[in-house]
Amino acid sequence: MIERLIEIAKDKRPAARRALYLGIIELCNVQGEQMNPQDREVAGQIITRLVAEFEIELRAQILAKLAASRHAPKALVLALAEDDVMVAAPVLAQSPLLDDSDLLNIILHKTREYRLLVAARPHISAEIGDALLKPGEPEVLEALLNNQTAEISEAAMEYAVEESRSRIKLQHLVVARADLPPLLAAKMVLFVSNELKRQLVARFPHDQQILGEAMQEIGQNRKALPNAPEQGVAAKAATLIDRLQMNGELNITRVISFLREKRLPLFFAGMAALTKLNTQSLIHFAFESDAGLAVICRAAGADRGQFVTVALLLEQARRGASPQAQKLQTICRLFDTLSEQRALEVIKDWRAGLHDPERKLAAG
Repeated sequence: MIERLIEIAKDKRPAARRALYLGIIELCNVQGEQMNPQDREVAGQIITRLVAEFEIELRAQILAKLAASRHAPKALVLALAEDDVMVAAPVLAQSPLLDDSDLLNIILHKTREYRLLVAARPHISAEIGDALLKPGEPEVLEALLNNQTAEISEAAMEYAVEESRSRIKLQHLVVARADLPPLLAAKMVLFVSNELKRQLVARFPHDQQILGEAMQEIGQNRKALPNAPEQGVAAKAATLIDRLQMNGELNITRVISFLREKRLPLFFAGMAALTKLNTQSLIHFAFESDAGLAVICRAAGADRGQFVTVALLLEQARRGASPQAQKLQTICRLFDTLSEQRALEVIKDWRAGLHDPERKLAAG
């Protein structure tokens, strides 16, 4: 069958490409189970070379079919796990063929988008969890904490507790971990909200240190005046963005850094300035549809890698999880087919009051 696939690969017509695609799937999923390890390794090396000639969408389709397979050639799985993030997403999420050494290699040599996907992978080891922790990547830490099947070492948990002092969003994720040690829970009692204090007391009802400190903190907070909601956040963000723009310091890289830091008001104000939309309209269009987000990022000058970063981080911020591989592939295809000029035309229509991103793109 390998010989037949090599022969088919010489034919570049669409029908032959389809036959090659189906043949590879059959070989990996059906005949792969019957191969001995040596034959499977040879087949993997040959198929990897054949697949390398496919366009990205077809590579992604192949890997989506093989992601959960236990019999696919590992050489093929490894090659595609380091491919474009749209291709790699399914295998990083679920392939049983990737061991810790494979995942460590990806963590060390690929970008944070790959680390986000590894962090959400079921049943990762404490060694992998430790390797994922990098300064300046709080969204990866969030994905790891949100992965209830991940094994997290006590050192990594202590790091998460310290990070949660300044990153409030992390606090409920840490408190929700079943493997939170009592000593670290006692530390958290000193700075989390009253509601989280009560949750910690309920989790550790017999820990006198946690109980005593929680009750003392709650009592003190009751005597204090309630904090008024912070006012003018959007106005402050707009002022800072205006200053950056006047100084020539506003660009898509700087704006995405605000999203990485979870400074969403600055991110949205910055994207609004780059696209010349008002902030409320931009938020509406960004969350209205996948097409809206693709238009905004393309119009703001984002490249493909930056767009993937925005899509992953926004989904993480909204839902506490990375987007499904199929959704990531869909929005990447939208972005790939959209030129910057077309995106700017759609933005212009939005300013004129036309509010259907999908329809406007289809009309173009």
